[in-house]
Amino acid sequence: MKEFSIFQIFVCLAITYSFFPMDTLRMYAPSLVIRRLRNLNNWFLKLSQLMERHMIQDPETYMTTPEIIKHRGYPVETHHVITDDGYILELHRIPHGRRETRNETFDPSLIQQRRAVFLQHGMMGTDHFWMVGSTNNSLSFILADLGYDVWMGNSRGNIYSRKHISLNPDEDKEFWEFSWDEMGRYDIPNSIDYVLNVTGQPTLGAYIGYSLGVSIFFIGAIEEPRLNDKVELMIGMGPTVSSAHLKNYFRYMARFEIFYQLYQRWFGIGEVHAKNSLLHTLVRLMGKSSEFGEQMARQWLSQVFGNTDDLTKVEFHRLISHYPAGGSANTMAHLFQNYIVGESFNYYDYGPVGNLKIYGSKYSPEYNLTLVTAPAILVHADNDPFAPPEDVSWLKGQLGNLVDSIRVNCPTFCHGDFIWSHRTSELVYWPVIRLLPAPLPVTKITVNNST
Repeated sequence: MKEFSIFQIFVCLAITYSFFPMDTLRMYAPSLVIRRLRNLNNWFLKLSQLMERHMIQDPETYMTTPEIIKHRGYPVETHHVITDDGYILELHRIPHGRRETRNETFDPSLIQQRRAVFLQHGMMGTDHFWMVGSTNNSLSFILADLGYDVWMGNSRGNIYSRKHISLNPDEDKEFWEFSWDEMGRYDIPNSIDYVLNVTGQPTLGAYIGYSLGVSIFFIGAIEEPRLNDKVELMIGMGPTVSSAHLKNYFRYMARFEIFYQLYQRWFGIGEVHAKNSLLHTLVRLMGKSSEFGEQMARQWLSQVFGNTDDLTKVEFHRLISHYPAGGSANTMAHLFQNYIVGESFNYYDYGPVGNLKIYGSKYSPEYNLTLVTAPAILVHADNDPFAPPEDVSWLKGQLGNLVDSIRVNCPTFCHGDFIWSHRTSELVYWPVIRLLPAPLPVTKITVNNST
């Protein structure tokens, strides 16, 4: 086993601790001591936000996704999707590029003719992943300027989709009882149906997923076969499907998956990596206030996304201000389970008793990836600890309609570089864009040859 320095051990312990505190505070809120701790946490959060604004001048550090889009000079729309199981998801739309915004003669009705492209972020993130970099290095803005109608999803449980028609995320454990299964079975098909209904288009021009955004599309395509016919092309960047060869910190934590589950059941409400949790607030504040703090925060990111020398100060501060954005403990546990079972892609494991009740077997079944018939292209990197070459190679042999794959031409390119590297547009985005269908469908012109 790899040896860790004291500094790395501290960071790993901090990551582990970050899964728990806010849940425990909420669950035992009736206690006078815990109420005071919560008040202290809220006070510290407000204080840290004031301090951060005096230390970091980049305004996007403190903006929401819609505010960032406006700040970059693009139009933005906010939409809400109610899933079949009652979650309320927030989608953000960039209907066209900056050039049309400045053109007073632009006809908005032309937007309905443009192909819609749907972008889905990775685990514990938000659609901010698609605009961490500069405008000409952010896929969402590049696609909008090229004439695509850009839609960005937000998975249930993050700061934008922390809503339900009847459940309270701060009080009801039931809100957090979801894993990759529900995110794929409901979030993706319902979101795509909504986009197609609003745009009037019969199909999406493309679905582009990053990390977990790839996995949940495959689940959606398996659980809802009709989804395969609604997407002209599926692009999977850094696909985390099989996690058998995981090479980041989570492979160590996966070995304690059972204890992790027990802890959450006894002491938590089910939410992890809340954006405003005490530890993440501390990490953000330390990362912005000193060189040592920044190095500690970078070490934390490297334990998850891989080592990189391509994360500038600007992108670093933007990223840690928006990530992590919250999710369910079961989402993390599902990742650990996929590591434990080896080269496979399984439904969530509820334990022998739960599995018998839900699946009719003591063991969770495996997803049949051959049922994913939407044309798929995988984009992967050799230095990706979350989607290492061994797992990507396994995935290539399982998909029902893999039409191509792109190996990033950079030996140091890691999982995080898909969203923050200054070379991402050159190494990933433009090679992918060349494979997309045109932003405007080709219309047949009928020539009247009659005389």
